[in-house]
Amino acid sequence: MQQNPVGCLVPRTMEWRRRCLRPRVLGIALLSVGIILSLLAFHKTEVTYVKKVQPPLRELLYRPLNFDDVTAARHQTDNVSQHLGCVDAEGVEKVQDILCMKRPDYLTRYKNPCWVDWTVDLQMLRCLPYFHILGVDKCGTTDLHSRIAQHPHVLLNSGGLGKETYYWCWLKYGQWMKKTVTPKPFSYYLKLFQKPAATIAENPDPQGFHPLITGDGTPMDFWDFRAWPLIPQNRGLKEPVVLTPHLMKHMYRDPKFIVILRNPVDRLYSDYIFLGYGFTPEKFRTDVPKAVDMMEKCLEVNTTRQCVFSNDTYVNLPMRIHLGMYSVFMKEWLAVFPRSSFYILRTEDYHDNMTYHLNNIYTFLELDPLPEETLQDILEADRKHETKMKKKVHDMFPDTRELLQSFYSRYNQELAVMLDDAGFLWPEQDAPS
Repeated sequence: MQQNPVGCLVPRTMEWRRRCLRPRVLGIALLSVGIILSLLAFHKTEVTYVKKVQPPLRELLYRPLNFDDVTAARHQTDNVSQHLGCVDAEGVEKVQDILCMKRPDYLTRYKNPCWVDWTVDLQMLRCLPYFHILGVDKCGTTDLHSRIAQHPHVLLNSGGLGKETYYWCWLKYGQWMKKTVTPKPFSYYLKLFQKPAATIAENPDPQGFHPLITGDGTPMDFWDFRAWPLIPQNRGLKEPVVLTPHLMKHMYRDPKFIVILRNPVDRLYSDYIFLGYGFTPEKFRTDVPKAVDMMEKCLEVNTTRQCVFSNDTYVNLPMRIHLGMYSVFMKEWLAVFPRSSFYILRTEDYHDNMTYHLNNIYTFLELDPLPEETLQDILEADRKHETKMKKKVHDMFPDTRELLQSFYSRYNQELAVMLDDAGFLWPEQDAPS
């Protein structure tokens, strides 16, 4: 046959195989190699990309704070109990494994998270708090709680001041400040809400709905994670993967958190006097550089979480300087619960406009508005639990304040970015003289 001008559209003779088939096979082979190499390159890029935007939880939480990281961390911790699961179902450990417990079947006609306990001889209504005032110490939590609790639909618990249970931060782990006590089970915590549970059950509205609520106002819950090595899921780790927020999320229905934060410099001075570390600005001036130096030396060789969540830090510091590193703790809570679960305010703003914030908190808790006269009585009540000794002590020295402002500045900046509120920078003019 006559050869086609293209040269290869001819019958498959030996000459055709030599001139056309071999080059085609070679071309196809080269093309296949190219495709495979491209796919490998794409796969490598894809893996690198995934690692970059979705780091492991522990790696994510160890890095310097970034608001995007907080959001990503929350998505990764949504099912932390599913990933880590129950570790100590037999109860071998001294500290009860909360992740081995089943979340209660909450009653839909109760505003407060309550359920019927069928494990006792008599059916008993159990309740957890509807809200927590998380902290922080010496920021006005007791005064704020006392005014919230004067709403007719809010009930006190059976803890200290009708407010503080000390369970999630201390008693669950067998600690009491710097002392050791017998660890308390979850059933102990429930007993602190037995009285309000009975009142809630006895007071339905005409439609059969139970609108009363109770709360927990333990300010140490926000920051005291020292016992994290005792949580079974953290066994053998250098840093925790499970903390109080994870345990609460496992058990609670839809908790609401109130966080009141004071200028960390002023909070520290009040705390220093209240706990008896010292009673003069001279001693405070001596101890502050020691505390700053201890923290900075720790941070040089450890992560922030290792330093701030350490029992050694708590015991050895000459003051509780680490409590004012608010962003470190806030990050842990926002990694587990959405921002909408929190009402966060400054102590200074609360004092300046109590009416505004109290009304906002009632709304946040979905409580009915109060008559103007009732609200006015609540506003005019005396302040609760002030540090009276501080009124007898002179102000801290300016150089002490300046050193503390410098120490806290990074954490204030992180907090302001995290909450999108420049007020948490606590500009110098906001500090009292």
